[in-house]
Amino acid sequence: MRTMKLGFAAIGLIVLNGCAATASPEWDARFGDSPRALNAQQLIEPGAAARNAQAVAKGDGRTTRDAMDRHAESYRAPPPTNVINIGVGR
Repeated sequence: MRTMKLGFAAIGLIVLNGCAATASPEWDARFGDSPRALNAQQLIEPGAAARNAQAVAKGDGRTTRDAMDRHAESYRAPPPTNVINIGVGR
């Protein structure tokens, strides 16, 4: 009885393997088409990133250093919070 069950299990696995091998190439050929199409539909102008890659805002060293100092200082001494006004717009 046990050998019969093992035989049926082996035959079942072989049959399932054959079914999986026939469907996979079709699915693999189209894998990722939907996300790529949705991403392309969300872009207004796909070539804009390549054309504007060198368009970086210029800044001098003093301005950059001051901005970094203010940013770091905001973590050292954060502004006081008012718990009563949470969720209330300004």
